Amino acid sequence: MTIFYKNYKRDDRTLLSIKSVKYLFPKLKIYCLILFDESPSEYDNFISQLDILKVYYFHRKKAYNVGSLSATGSSYNGYYFTEGINKIYNFCIEQKITDKVLSVDEDHFFTTGTTIQFLLDNNFDLAVGSWPAPSGIKNRPPYECNASIVGFNPFNLTEVFPLPEKKEYVEILWGWELVEASKKLNKKVITIPTRDYINYHGDGIHTNNIKEIKDELTKHNIPYE
Repeated sequence: MTIFYKNYKRDDRTLLSIKSVKYLFPKLKIYCLILFDESPSEYDNFISQLDILKVYYFHRKKAYNVGSLSATGSSYNGYYFTEGINKIYNFCIEQKITDKVLSVDEDHFFTTGTTIQFLLDNNFDLAVGSWPAPSGIKNRPPYECNASIVGFNPFNLTEVFPLPEKKEYVEILWGWELVEASKKLNKKVITIPTRDYINYHGDGIHTNNIKEIKDELTKHNIPYE
């Protein structure tokens, strides 16, 4: 399995998350999708850190920028997350990566490795964790997924990708366009037991706070300096 991190202007937390994987699974190959606004040079210092960690990377120009509007918990995250996973999917097809991959967001880290080990031990076309969209939304799919962590086999989902990039809560968008679309094609869809909404079952925590990430890594004796 190959790990893909996405980074857009969150160098510090992306590095912390990558270091958690490197420590727990030193043999796994890790790529980082770097989204830039105008030039890849925006990330020169970040790239030097990736080189030290022996992490592969590729640059792509960011297609959407909502400016001061936050995508956190809003329908703009349909652009943010979907753009990232589509670019990772396209890279996998271009590079002929035929094994299953795990796509993770910048601040998605691990402390015990049970999540990644589960994905290594099980075959799937699509692996998702749960995350509910805000209440009051109509036309909800049967399963609303956590867009910050998704496992998939690129060449087994060519009829599903690319996903539509649009203004929609990503949990709803992917629930229909990724999960239900895969099920209708009789693909093997599994749920990640350690990613049940905010319950990460001890393998990391849901947070956007740098200090909390560092505290968790320290608690589990995972080096990050």
